[in-house]
Amino acid sequence: MTTGAAPSHDHEPTPGPIDPPPGFTTCATPTLPVIVPEAFGDWDATQRAGYLARRHANAAEALTMGFAYTCLTTAGESDTERDPWHTAAAMIGAALGSSRHVAHRLITTAIELTERLPRTCALLVAGWIGLAAAHTIADETALVADEHIDALDTVIAAGLAPTRRRMHPPQSGPLRKMLTKMITACDPVAADARAEQARRNTDVEMTALRDDCAQVTAILTAEDALEVISRVDVLARTANADDPRTVGELRAAGLLALSRGWTCLPTPQGAHPSDTAAQPSARRIVLHAYTDSGPDGATGSLTLTGYGSVTNHTAAQLAAGATIRSHDLAHLADADTDAARRYRPSDAVALFCRGRDGTCVFPGCTTPAEKADLDHIIPFDHADPESGGHTTSDDLGCLCRTHHRLKTEGVWAYFRRSDGSYTWVHGPNHPTRDSATRLVTEPTGPLADHAPPVHPETSRRQQKAAENGRTCGNGSTTPRHRPHVRDRRNTEHRRLRDRARHRRTDTTQVVRPVGSPVPDEKPPF
Repeated sequence: MTTGAAPSHDHEPTPGPIDPPPGFTTCATPTLPVIVPEAFGDWDATQRAGYLARRHANAAEALTMGFAYTCLTTAGESDTERDPWHTAAAMIGAALGSSRHVAHRLITTAIELTERLPRTCALLVAGWIGLAAAHTIADETALVADEHIDALDTVIAAGLAPTRRRMHPPQSGPLRKMLTKMITACDPVAADARAEQARRNTDVEMTALRDDCAQVTAILTAEDALEVISRVDVLARTANADDPRTVGELRAAGLLALSRGWTCLPTPQGAHPSDTAAQPSARRIVLHAYTDSGPDGATGSLTLTGYGSVTNHTAAQLAAGATIRSHDLAHLADADTDAARRYRPSDAVALFCRGRDGTCVFPGCTTPAEKADLDHIIPFDHADPESGGHTTSDDLGCLCRTHHRLKTEGVWAYFRRSDGSYTWVHGPNHPTRDSATRLVTEPTGPLADHAPPVHPETSRRQQKAAENGRTCGNGSTTPRHRPHVRDRRNTEHRRLRDRARHRRTDTTQVVRPVGSPVPDEKPPF
C-alpha cells in the first residue's frame, strides 16, 4: 500500500487562524500524507473536507503511537535494569497530559502493531484506520502465537484495506466480529485463551454524574450478569401497585436491596419497610466530606470524597448523621511536633492532603488521591527524623504507586511552589534528562484553595533538593528488582495459551454399547 499527498482543491474550505490564549503561541506543522480513493475528485467540497479531516486525524494518531514506541525504546536503551514500560508511560503521560491507563494502553498497542502487525500498522500510518481500531486489533490479537501472527496480519490488512467499494473502515462492532472470525480460523487456541482472559477482566466501577447521581458499571460474565438482572427484576416486581416510583427507580432500588442483603424493596426514602433500624445498620461505611466554613460560621459547599461536590439537598441529608471534625491547618504543617517526626501521617494530615490534591499530582495522572500514597517530597530519614523530610501537610504529596516508585528511583523529582502548585523536573535517572524541564500541575481537590504551604521556606528547601537530585528514597536510585511488565504479560499469555491448548486436547472418550445410537443419529423408527 502506498500513501501520497492528498489532491488539492482551491475551493475547499480551510479553517481560520487561531488566536492563541495567554501563555500559548502557534506552531506550523507539516501536512500528513493520507490515503484517498480514486473517486475522491468527484466528491463535493464538503465530503472531501470531512473525509480528509478524518484521515488526517487518524494519521496524527499514528504519530502518537509512534511517539509512545520511541519513548519505550529510549527508556530501554538508557537503563537495562529499570522497567522501561513504567518509565515510558510516565514520559507519555507528562508529554500528552494523559492518564496512566491511557499511556499503558498506548504502549501495548504500539508494541503489537509495530513489532507484530506491520501491514495493519501501515493502514494506521496512512490514516485509513484510527487509534481506537488499532487498540481493538491489538487487544484481540495479543494472544495469537508468533508462528501465526504474520499470516493473520496479512488477512487482517486485506480485510481492512480500502477497495473500490469500501470507502470507509468498519465500525467497532463489525471490526470485532471480523477479528474473532479471523483469529478463530487462524489460531483457535488464541481464541479460546482470549475468552478466558476476558473473564479475568470483570470489574465494577463507579462514575460520578450530575445532580448527585452516579453510574455503577459492572463487567460480568454472561451468566453472572443474567443472574443479577433476574434478581433485580424479581425484586422490582414486588412493588405495590400504588408505588410512585418508575420502573427504573424500582430496579435501582432492587440493586440497593441486594447490596444490603434485603429480600424486599426499600421504601422511596431508602428505609426498610418493616425495620426502621435496618438502614443505619446497612450503611456501616465511612464517607469523607470536606467543607469550608465562612467567617460567620456558615457552611460552604460540601464535597463527597470519591464523588465530588453535592447540592445543598444531599449535603443536608449527609450532615444530619455526620460526625464533624475540624483541624487547624497551621498545626498540620507544624514540623516541631511528635507527629511530624513519625513516618506515617496522622489521620488529620492524610485527610487534608488527599482533600487538597484530589488526584495523584504527576502530570496527567487521574488516580484518585484516596487510592494514592502520601509521599514525603524530601525523603523521610528513618535514622534521624530531625534532618529528613517531615510528616506534615507542607512536606507530603499524593502520588499513585507507579509514580511514587519512579520518584523514589530518581526518574522524576518534584517540589511544591509557594502558590501550592507542583513543579516536576527530571531526576538523575531520567532517560532524556534535561535540567531545563519544568512541568507544573495544580491541586484539584476540594481543599485546593488551601494548597499554598504554611511555611514558604519548605518550598525553597524542596526545590533545592529536587534540582540537585536528592529526593530519591534514602538517596538510592537503584531499582528494586521485579519482573518487567512485558515479561509478565508474555508469561501470562503463555499460561493462558497452555490452559486453552490443554482444554482442547483433554477430551474424554465416551464408550457406548455396540449397536447403541449416537446422539446425532435419527431414532430407529
